[in-house]
Amino acid sequence: MQLPSNIDDLFTQTHEGFPAVKLKSAGEAISVENALGRANLSYRTKITRNKKHGRTFVILLVNPEPTHAV
Repeated sequence: MQLPSNIDDLFTQTHEGFPAVKLKSAGEAISVENALGRANLSYRTKITRNKKHGRTFVILLVNPEPTHAV
């Protein structure tokens, strides 16, 4: 997964009232988590499982800050 230069561009959805991105693979989730760590942003990762869609990684921005470059 190629990350955008502005990490905030990934978070186009909301989950539990927080900006969120939903990913299908663990590798993509780790890449996004590493980018958030480098940008010093607080985040939370949830893993959901169901029979129809399989495993989904949901990364939530806990304290979103405006505009952060990767």
